[in-house]
Amino acid sequence: MAVIDIELPLLLFVAALGCAAAVWLLGTWIPSLRGFRYRSTFGILAFALSGLLGFLAVVKLEMSYFGDWFSTRPVSVSLGFAYLGGLLFGLLGCWNGLRIGGRMDRKHTLTMLYSLVESRKKQDAH
Repeated sequence: MAVIDIELPLLLFVAALGCAAAVWLLGTWIPSLRGFRYRSTFGILAFALSGLLGFLAVVKLEMSYFGDWFSTRPVSVSLGFAYLGGLLFGLLGCWNGLRIGGRMDRKHTLTMLYSLVESRKKQDAH
């Protein structure tokens, strides 16, 4: 049985954490990106975490249930299935992250809009 290293999925996970932090910071200070701040950050984080967990789950599934079949195949077949599992789980996680982040973006945008309207009314009253 071959040894499967997980350096690449972990490296992608750490890179995605850095990208998510950069997107969140850019969305915080750039006004045109504020409406997509949570959506994009949660999408990137969910893709990275779900992809890593999907990769590990598929490797465990391969070794525990299909170990005999995979032992006769090259390691690239096993890694190919593991990366496809990580991609599938990552896309499903990203979809959920985008849905949750979209609701938070909408709620945050409406809250800010209502507070601006209230402050404008107070200014007009004085």
